[in-house]
Amino acid sequence: MLALFAFAPTLLALPVAAEEPHAADAKSAAALVQRVLIKPLAAKEDDQSRFSRARMPAQERRVRILDEELRKDASGGSFVIFAVDARHGMLPPNDDTGWRRDAIVGCAYVDRGEVFVKSGERYRPAAFLLGKNLKPAAEATCQEAKTS
Repeated sequence: MLALFAFAPTLLALPVAAEEPHAADAKSAAALVQRVLIKPLAAKEDDQSRFSRARMPAQERRVRILDEELRKDASGGSFVIFAVDARHGMLPPNDDTGWRRDAIVGCAYVDRGEVFVKSGERYRPAAFLLGKNLKPAAEATCQEAKTS
């Protein structure tokens, strides 16, 4: 008989002020991209047949936050630009070769919990890469407001 045990992790109160502001923003943005884009994309690709003529999905993906501080768009929303690197093939896990940089590029609005990916010259919601036919986002999305 198989017994399953669940242990609740103990939460420790750590001082948040010790982190740099950018590090906290970058961590939360990367976590948002993982939750909204990377995990659902991996789940969708797991359903793909190995005998399909479509390109085999990436074996691994990593998220890079490209901005050092939050940007503001014309409507006042705060966002950061991100890039997702993809690795195909059977390479050793610690090997840094074989990565295709900027396989997916987009922006994340951490405060709103929204992720957009670049498609051509426009940005679309991340669900676009999951096969949903979504219209491009507003022109100001992921575009830094022009200051005069």
